[in-house]
Amino acid sequence: MRNYCTHSDINYLHYGLALYESLKMHSDSFVLYYLCDDEQTYEKLSSLSIPDIVPISLENLKKENADLRRAISLPPSAEARNVASRTARDPTEMQSYWMLTPYFTQYIMNSGCLDDILYIDADIYFFNSPEVVYEEVGNKSVGIVRHRIPYNPEVGEFNVGIVYFRNDLKGNQCLDWWRACLLDPNNEFYSTHGMCGDQKYLELFPVLFGEENVGVIDKLVGHIAPWNLNHQKYEKGNLVWGGNVQNLIYSHFSNFTPNYKNGTYMMAPRHGIPSSKVGIGLIDESYEEYFEATKRTRRIVEI
Repeated sequence: MRNYCTHSDINYLHYGLALYESLKMHSDSFVLYYLCDDEQTYEKLSSLSIPDIVPISLENLKKENADLRRAISLPPSAEARNVASRTARDPTEMQSYWMLTPYFTQYIMNSGCLDDILYIDADIYFFNSPEVVYEEVGNKSVGIVRHRIPYNPEVGEFNVGIVYFRNDLKGNQCLDWWRACLLDPNNEFYSTHGMCGDQKYLELFPVLFGEENVGVIDKLVGHIAPWNLNHQKYEKGNLVWGGNVQNLIYSHFSNFTPNYKNGTYMMAPRHGIPSSKVGIGLIDESYEEYFEATKRTRRIVEI
């Protein structure tokens, strides 16, 4: 049994359900713990009664934890205001969204006494089995993935799209630290690693908790996202990265912009890809499959 977790509000629920569909296609036995960032999402997921999804109310978590209530009520940081202005989001909502990733991941792993857990962003979709993630992590306590772009100090080396934790000493220490950083924007690492939400803190995982305990998921797991499409090679339907030919395991569909009424979409205009095709079969086909999947799940949400 594999344990996955994600979270979203109602606007992203159809993406989260597409993630679930992809896991059903490629993962034999699992539970997807789903943090519902608003009550509308919680009510909808509860009404659907999907056997492998456990919906959890953010409102209930806030009632249980004073630290979470306090952190969510803090004034938004300059970083949250900046990102929100570029994405038409509420800055307070943006800041709380970042802190929920480590908080919810730890909550689920420890409250459920799970052996391990894989956090997955709701806008990720699997094209092959996620088992290769576990194969590459091996016996390490934490697993992180690279952006696969030239280093950018604003976003850091690693992407928070998927993050693995084992329920052991180092896994919990790392998750404790990450959660604490997000609950307290005045933490000692904020000035150097707090400028990209929850994400740039990942750079400090191997520094603080040891490279022997923190694995970089890179050699076996092929993945694409709008920011790295031009930084990888493609060969006969596969990725070529670091000299390794890789199957496409998952894609991170950040800023995917569909127009369901017109039956069209833009891949990622905010990331500089306003088209629906880039002329590379693997990429174009993956986006088309994702579009079809989200059309199905959108209908489910709107029932």
